[in-house]
This record gives sequence, structure tokens and C-alpha cells, in this order.
Amino acid sequence: MSPDRELLDALWEADAADQTAYSRHLCEVILNRYPDHGPTLILHAKRLIAFSHYEEATRCLDHAELVVPQALRHHVLAERGHLLGRMGDYVGAEEMHLKAHELDPDDATYLIYAGSVAFRRGDIFRAEELARRALKCPEGCLDEAHFNLGGYLLAQKRYEEARDSYLRALEIDPDYSIAKVRLADVERLIAGCGGDQIQWKQGSTP
Repeated sequence: MSPDRELLDALWEADAADQTAYSRHLCEVILNRYPDHGPTLILHAKRLIAFSHYEEATRCLDHAELVVPQALRHHVLAERGHLLGRMGDYVGAEEMHLKAHELDPDDATYLIYAGSVAFRRGDIFRAEELARRALKCPEGCLDEAHFNLGGYLLAQKRYEEARDSYLRALEIDPDYSIAKVRLADVERLIAGCGGDQIQWKQGSTP
């Protein structure tokens, strides 16, 4: 059996509005009646992670992996990636996001996530590699992939390449406000340096 349509609509509406407390409550209501409802289990795990209930989120994802159809399994793996990342296991998080990508290879999303956790653990070159892989995907948030790549290039002081990445992000989404901020920042730097660039080679100190 599936949850009432009205209840599910209320949950998706709360999730879309980023009403984290209310959507968590609705997840609990639904799962109390329908404990094997895959989409709700996945969203509930997401909310538990956001509230730092890591053990409960792990149990929720363990249960979800047993009951969700194969078509939804990539979502479960991605939430495991987010959970591990929040717990500081960036290597494990990257591995989970890459496994999720294997199940949904046309979408850039999980490569973007993997690149983000690689960057958070300090592996900037791996982050760049994953962002570039993401940009080869036909679907997903390619504006975000360009934006993230801009940040990875900025970290390496590859300023003109970073500027190009921010411009590409804005071509896709002209209202991408943080991309506008980063673009203005790097353009001011380039103008102030007279276009000179300091290339950061692997192993050097930024």
C-alpha cells in the first residue's frame, strides 16, 4: 500500500519549501503507517542527516536499501555519501557518490558531490578531475559543475580559467548570484594583477 496522495503532496511541498522540521514530522507520520515506502525513507534519512541524527539515519538507509526498487537505489547511496561526509569520512563519501553515479551515469549530480568531498579533504586536483567529468554528462546541474570547477581553479590561482568557469555557469543560469560574486572577485584580481597569473603546481603551497 502507498500513503494517501494528500499526505504525500504535503510532504513534497514541505520539502520543496525547505521546511526541514515539518517535512521530518510528515516523514515520521507516513513511515509509522507505511514503513517500507522508499521515497519517504530516503527523504527521512536526508532530514535525519540534516539534524545530525547519524545513527538513526544509518538505520533508515539500511532499511531503505532493503526495500527500495533498483531505480531508486542511487538516491540511497547518495544519502550514504552525504552521511559519511557529515561524519568526516570524505573518502567513504566520495566512494558512495561514485557508486551512485554508476547507477545514474547520465546525471552530473553525483560527480559534483564527489568532487565537493574531495575538495573538502584537501585533494584539489581530484576535485577538479571529478568536476570535469561531471561536465561531460548530458544531464544534471551543469551550472553548479562549472561553478565548482571555478572554485577549484581559483584555489590553484588559475584565475583566467576560473573566470571562464564562472562565465559558463552564468551562461546556463544568468541569475546564479554567488557565481556573479565570484566572477566579480576574480575579475578584480585579474585586473589588479594586469592579467599576470601565478600557476600553482602540484606540491607547491598556495
